[in-house]
This record gives sequence, structure tokens and C-alpha cells, in this order.
Amino acid sequence: MARTSRPTKSPTSSVGLPPLLAHVIRSAANDARLAEPDHAAALQALAQLFMLTLPARGVLALADDLCQDIDDIATRHLDRAVAERQFHVAVNSVTNVQQRDAIETAHAHIVNVSELAHYYAGLAAGITLAELGRSGR
Repeated sequence: MARTSRPTKSPTSSVGLPPLLAHVIRSAANDARLAEPDHAAALQALAQLFMLTLPARGVLALADDLCQDIDDIATRHLDRAVAERQFHVAVNSVTNVQQRDAIETAHAHIVNVSELAHYYAGLAAGITLAELGRSGR
């Protein structure tokens, strides 16, 4: 699917994040265990992306271009390309083409299900955190 063109100047720098989300990002930035790959930068980029897209699209309508944006953030900040190279090296060591295809198909299915589960987990956690912050519980 072709990606839509985006303005050359990103409006994300002017997006204000909710205080709780900004606090979580600052905490990640100060946690040495999350420095490599850069979890705080990934959270910041994802937060800005969702602050712009969720109001316009809703929370359950992930489109292919948004999924690509998420993948791009994972590549920039969470070493996704390294993980993909490791997987491809392992798969390419299988000499039987049918076995390799079966492995790649099964892996793609696992990744798709896992991504959906993680997205919904993030959605549930975000809504829960927002509710806890709102009600002062």
C-alpha cells in the first residue's frame, strides 16, 4: 500500500504530551537499563505520533501507513533492523525452501498476533493510567 505524503515540516514538535506520559518518558530517559536501544526516544516518537493520529482516526483503526510509522520508530530507536537481520540469517541457513517458507509464514503470523496483543495491551494500560490519574485513586 502506498504511503501518503507528509508535510516536509513535522508538526509533532509542537504537540504537548499529557503530563503522565511526559513523566514516563523522562523516567525511561533516566533509566540506564533502557538506554540501548533508546526506549525513551521510541516512547517520545510514538507518543507524538499517537497524539496526532488518535484524535483523527480513533483508537481501533490502525491503518497500514500508521503501522509503517510504528515500524520506522522501532527501527530508529529499538534496533529492529538488527533483529530482522538475525532472523533472516537464521532462516537462510535452512536449505529446504519449503521448510524456510513454512518458518517465515509461521513467524509472520506470530508477529501479527503479538503486535495486535501488544497494541491492545498498550491501549488498555493507557486508558487505565488516564483513568487512575483523572480520578486521583
